Amino acid sequence: MAAPTLDRVVSTNEQDVGQFDRWSVRYERSKWQRLVFDRAHGRALGLAKGWPAPSAILDVGCGSGRLLRAARERWPSARLFGVDPSSGMIEAARRLTPAELHVTGAESLPLPDASIDIAFSTIAFHHWSDASRGLREVARVLRPDGHFVLIDNIGPNWMAAYLKDRPYLSARQRVAVWSASGLRVTRQRRMFLFPIFPILLATVAVPEQGGREAR
Repeated sequence: MAAPTLDRVVSTNEQDVGQFDRWSVRYERSKWQRLVFDRAHGRALGLAKGWPAPSAILDVGCGSGRLLRAARERWPSARLFGVDPSSGMIEAARRLTPAELHVTGAESLPLPDASIDIAFSTIAFHHWSDASRGLREVARVLRPDGHFVLIDNIGPNWMAAYLKDRPYLSARQRVAVWSASGLRVTRQRRMFLFPIFPILLATVAVPEQGGREAR
């Protein structure tokens, strides 16, 4: 099956960034933290249960750093890294999160090759400006035995069109796209946070040329 083309988004990246810059002022107080994002973060961290303790963790699309702070509670000795194209979000994260934070997207990670044990991305993938390039960057920075946990929408697609998001990928499509980008999918799981929110799909992957099967 040919991998779908992912290098175009319906909304412009500048519009996305501007929206999140404005939201950053009240982001930590938003009702969506408790209802959606914190739950998604908990599910993402839960998928890492049983893995060796990481020494370096990356959150791609880190927002104000809530997932990184939750990760610090579980792995207090790990170095934390976060990237987000919104300067407002990174400014908010720097006030709250003890991490190395950068204003950039997934497409240009300012990290050395094979430097990250676990990379996370939660409900951000449909905002990436060049998803294929971003996935290749994640594959580049992961250590050979590292893991990548991504949670993002998979439907309904009418909502993607309404929200001007990138079309949501099915589980099969993710396998094809991840593989073309140097990542091997080891596990996928559907998630329902509450009835009116789009269905989420968690995808766990390892570098194509190494890594253990996710449990």
